[in-house]
Amino acid sequence: MKTLKFAAYLLYRFYSKNGFAKNLPYLSTTTFLAFLLYIHIFQIFAIFNLTSLIPTDGNELKVANWLKMAMFMLPMFLIIIFLIKKEDLVNAHYDEKKVKRGYVYLIAYVIISFAFLMFLALVKKGKI
Repeated sequence: MKTLKFAAYLLYRFYSKNGFAKNLPYLSTTTFLAFLLYIHIFQIFAIFNLTSLIPTDGNELKVANWLKMAMFMLPMFLIIIFLIKKEDLVNAHYDEKKVKRGYVYLIAYVIISFAFLMFLALVKKGKI
């Protein structure tokens, strides 16, 4: 939980200062964390051949697929909002050295997680 809150702090700090999400840092932070958690859920599904549990097959309209995926991802998003309060992120303070190191680790973590998911997708499709 401590690591999750620190990652949330890093994202909140980033979104508060930079980019198009400057006006919505809390929503951007929680959405990104939910995305990361679902990358891991999809990795687990791929490892154990449970991809049939993902509620879309790609044969329907794009809007229908998006709505199904939104409903599939909503519970984790709500849990993250329940666990990480905006006030905690606003009031948190960490050593600048730890923050810089945390950004490096967070970026590496995201890249490795996404690359592993792509690797699993290619392996399961028989391309590797």
